Amino acid sequence: MSENLTSFNGERLKSARLFNMMTISDLAERVNISKQAVSQYETNKSEPKLEVLLNLSSILGFPREYFYEVDKRRIVSGDTYFRSLAATTNKERLAQIERVKLLSNVVNTINEYIDFPQLCLYEIKDSEEIDVEILAENLRKTWGLNNQPIRNLIDEMERHGIIVSDVFTDSAHIDAYSQILRIDGKPMAIVILGSDKENAFRRNFSAAHELGHLLLDDFFNINDLTKLEYKEMEDTMHRFAGALLIPKELYSNDLMTSSKADLNLYIQLKRKYHVSAAALIVRAKHLDLITQNQYQYLMKQLSQKGYRTSEPFDKDTPTIKPRYIKEAIKMIIEEDGVTGKEFINSLEQNGVSLSSEMIENILNLPQGYLHQNDEIGKIINLQRK
Repeated sequence: MSENLTSFNGERLKSARLFNMMTISDLAERVNISKQAVSQYETNKSEPKLEVLLNLSSILGFPREYFYEVDKRRIVSGDTYFRSLAATTNKERLAQIERVKLLSNVVNTINEYIDFPQLCLYEIKDSEEIDVEILAENLRKTWGLNNQPIRNLIDEMERHGIIVSDVFTDSAHIDAYSQILRIDGKPMAIVILGSDKENAFRRNFSAAHELGHLLLDDFFNINDLTKLEYKEMEDTMHRFAGALLIPKELYSNDLMTSSKADLNLYIQLKRKYHVSAAALIVRAKHLDLITQNQYQYLMKQLSQKGYRTSEPFDKDTPTIKPRYIKEAIKMIIEEDGVTGKEFINSLEQNGVSLSSEMIENILNLPQGYLHQNDEIGKIINLQRK
């Protein structure tokens, strides 16, 4: 049991409820108590009796110790940028925000064993206007990238201290999203990538889109944006992604051909730039390398050939996956021989008691992975004849 137990922490009950995509009414019905009782628990106006607490723990999937702890670190969540905002419910969005908080706690505990790279983002000066071409160029300089295609942007993001993970949700509505948290005043940038239909080209572009949100986080307050302004913000991130992954000068040279209205040209170039043919066509239009009529013709060709959902090379190109968190866990569990119980105890010392199943779910680990060292037994000492 964690050493930092205090009185019942109603904020933890609210977090666990949101994590499970439940309203107060949903939880009250499941536990067979009143909505008023749940509300009073969450606002610390009363404390649940043991029987009720055990039911809450069982239904929400959190150890009961979790509800009596306080975070050892001060976590302040920033805006969360959902690409599929219109398709997601408020329940789904709030659940993912809570998941990111838990992920940040788990990553901080991993960081006690393994040194992650320091966060390195290009800092935009207050006087700078938002120009995605300049922003992409400055980021490339900051990260020491040349003017060539970036085949694996996820790897570059992880190398520069951005925490990248696959989506951990059963919801088909949740696409990629990103957030900058401040933990004891220190920023932590997190990007959660969606399935992207297991498409390596779309995933590379999604990563660039979310990277744009991280870079321009201080320029937008999503709570004040209208639907139209939110769409304009997303369009800006799309343009940034195109500028970063498809360098203007290099791409302009590739399109110095009379066949730039030929769809096959973009199908072939997608392997060079590691983005979809559709993204290449849009980028060509943004750079005025093709006319409006050529753009419309190419997009019509994409639709007629069924390439809106799946393009050539999509299925035979391995999907890019984040590596750093799983590699860190591998070093801790497989190479250092840390047991699941020891790792969970470390997390408890930070004021966050979680079950091994929940940790494995948050980190997308196979079930039982954390406990593979728990029953190793004594060293066998056999001798040859």
